[in-house]
Order: sequence, then structure tokens, then C-alpha cells
Amino acid sequence: MSVTIPTITTDRLVLRAPKVEDFEPLRAYFQDPRSAFNGGPLEHNDVWGVLLKNMGQWHLLGHGLWHITEPGKDRYIGFAGIFHPRDWPEPELGYGIMAEFEGKGLASEAVIAARHAAATHFGFDHLPSYIAPDNARSAALAKRVGAKFETEITLRGNIAHLYRHPKQEAA
Repeated sequence: MSVTIPTITTDRLVLRAPKVEDFEPLRAYFQDPRSAFNGGPLEHNDVWGVLLKNMGQWHLLGHGLWHITEPGKDRYIGFAGIFHPRDWPEPELGYGIMAEFEGKGLASEAVIAARHAAATHFGFDHLPSYIAPDNARSAALAKRVGAKFETEITLRGNIAHLYRHPKQEAA
């Protein structure tokens, strides 16, 4: 399948296709203990696998995670978009941002842009985010952008809180 990955631009961010050049900053993200909420910390080869999955999902399913950059810098600072493992009950609006970019509203901006693009480009208009019960930052972000706690579920043997994002209208 050949897929065109749309580039999403906001006032302060660019959400674009994953690239091989993202590997080193992605590796730095997954060396941070805070990456535990996204499957980390990870070793070198495992981070390579994450990068391949991020690109591969686009080509296999036609949707996926965008890598976040700042305009004009094209350096990976995080991700946001549709995360869709085969064993998830439904696609998720997933997100993560490097620690040095927290506290500036960038993650919220990326999530809102990804959520709108998921509805506009792919018809996903009411996505959940699965959040570990002790991931207060992610839960706060979900609430800040309008998601509501819906239920508690088990994913891969772990409890997760399902926050449902508001219905989005496709443009």
C-alpha cells in the first residue's frame, strides 16, 4: 500500500511523517524514565523497532502517529496521532513529548491538531486515550483538551483509564 502521510501545521508545530533522522531524539525520549508510560525505557534496538512501527503503521493501516517538530527546525520533539496495535480494543489517540518541551502548551496543541486530523483525514471522530492510572500529566492533558474519563480497562495485563475525546467534526 502506498500512502500519503498528511503534514499538519499549527501556529507552533509541524506534525509530519516519521523519518530515519528521528532516531537519535526518539532514543533520547525512550531513555528518559518518564517514557515508562509509553513502553520505555528502551534499549537502542528496541527504539529502532518503535521507529519502524511508527512508519509501518502508516503503510499497513493508512493512519498512524505523526512526529512532532517545531517549524523550521525539523527536530523530533514528540509524537501524536492514531496508535493502533492489533490487540487494542480500538484505535487510540496517543501522544508524548520530550521533557524539555513540557509546560509550554505544545503537547495540548499537538493533541488537538492530531485529533482534528484523525477526524478530517481518517474518519476517527471520537477516539479514546488509554492512560496509566498513575500518569497524572497525561490525564491532566487529556482533561485539558476536553477528554472525559469513561471507564477502566485492562491492556496487556495492565490497568488503563480510558479517556474519551470529544466528537470531532471533519472539515
